[in-house]
Order: sequence, then C-alpha cells, then structure tokens
Amino acid sequence: MNEINRTTHRITRRTFIKHCGKIYFGLVTTSIMGAYSYKIERFWYEVKHIHLKVKRLPESFNGWRIVQFSDIHFGFFYGINDFKPVVKMINSLNPDIIFFTGDLIEAGNMKPERYWSLLQELRALRGGKWAVIGNHDMSIKDRVARVLQHSEFTVLDNSHRFVESGQHRLYIAGIDDVMYGLPNIQKAVEGISEEACVFLLVHEPDIADESSKYSIGAQFSGHSHGGQIRFPFFGPLIKQGLANNYNDGLYHVGESKMPLYVNRGIGTTHLPFRWFCRPEITVFHLSS
Repeated sequence: MNEINRTTHRITRRTFIKHCGKIYFGLVTTSIMGAYSYKIERFWYEVKHIHLKVKRLPESFNGWRIVQFSDIHFGFFYGINDFKPVVKMINSLNPDIIFFTGDLIEAGNMKPERYWSLLQELRALRGGKWAVIGNHDMSIKDRVARVLQHSEFTVLDNSHRFVESGQHRLYIAGIDDVMYGLPNIQKAVEGISEEACVFLLVHEPDIADESSKYSIGAQFSGHSHGGQIRFPFFGPLIKQGLANNYNDGLYHVGESKMPLYVNRGIGTTHLPFRWFCRPEITVFHLSS
C-alpha cells in the first residue's frame, strides 16, 4: 500500500510540474505575441500593388497610379512621429492621385489641427489629393474637413469634381459618412454622364451593394481595418459595422461587377494591436 501511495505521489508531482510548464509557456507565448502585435506589426506597413481594370477609363489615364491610405486614428496610441514614415513611403511611390478614405482621428481627439502640416507634405502632382470623412471624424467633422483642406485635399461630401488629362476627364465623387452622416450617392454623381468614368470614395464599404447600381467605375473604402487581429481559417476578430460583407482587399460587386477595394488602414481602434493584418498603403495601377 505504501508503495502504491509513493508511486501516485510521484505521478501527481510530475503532472503538476508539466501543468505549470504549460501555463508558463502559454504566458511567455502570449507576452511575445502581445509585444509583437503592439510594437512591431502595428508599424510594419505593407505596400500592396493592385492592377485595377476600370470600365470607361479614358485612354489618357492608362498607367496612372493612385495611392490610397485610410484610418489613421490619430490619438489612439498613434501620433505624428508614427505617421512620418508613411508620408515618406507614399511620396516615394510617386502617386498621380492620392485618396484618403476617412478617420483622420480617433473619436475624442479634439486637436486635429496639429496634423495639417504633415498631411500637407504628401504630394500628388498630376491629379491632386482627395478625401472623405469617416465615422470617428464626425464629432468634429467641420474641423477635420478644414484640416484636410488646409493640407490641400479636396474633401468630397455628397459631391464630385474631376481631373483632366489629354482633354479627358476622370470624375472623383465622395459621400458623407454612412454611419453617422447623411450620405447621398445620387447627389454625389448628379450631372455626370453615364458614359463617364467615376471613382467613388466612401468610408464604409458595405454601401457598395447600393453604389454598384450606379454608373461607377470603382469604389474605394476603408473602415474595416481588415479586422486588425486575424487568425488562419477563422478570419477577423474585430468586425466593424458596415464592413461585414466586405472587409479586406478587392471585390467585384453587383451585376455590374463594380470593383470595390477595402484598405486595411494605417492605425487601429478598440485595441492597439495587429496580428496577421499589417497596416496598408495601396497602389492602384490603372488600365481600361
């Protein structure tokens, strides 16, 4: 009987030590993952190149490069010094046009004016810089819009303008924030011929099911952050409202197969982590 008790005691100790080892290994692994996702991947910017074929694209715009960035969320564990490398990266890509698809600030950041000079450094010589407002910008929408305008962005709010090249026009339209604003696609494209090429900027991507019913060449959106934290075979952990159907990359929507691109964004929200979901700068190489 004593021998049996000693054997049981030895097995119990061994099991206890193994159990403690697993806990220790789990804590160490979690700490490493947390440090990586907070300090490394969050600032490991990915430049994605997309060859975008667009219906009705005027010949003179073939080969133009559009650079899209989105969702900076200044103020949520992200500041001016963090964004400086992004400015250098975008300028090094020599964009013809720059699109910013909303959420300059994190909701609650009441000092957007501190960012205008840095945004002004972004250069797009041939086609200019264009922007729409995101849901986090809405609490001080007018101030965010002024900052973008001072930084030489054309801010589109249920409106459109155009870029000219070789006597051809490329129309760029944008709508108000879908979540908290008064978006109006019809108003944004009013007066544009159905034969023209129109690019639509919208912060939230899921409205593509509606915008694909219009004569729109492509929609550019952000908002989703790609989920921020993604796991193989599981997908995004953080899902944003109005980014449930389309959350990362290139889609072709509706009967018209309208191209929709959803950018993963620069900053973060809710949690200051990224895992298998690097921040993104997108370069579109246009062709008809």
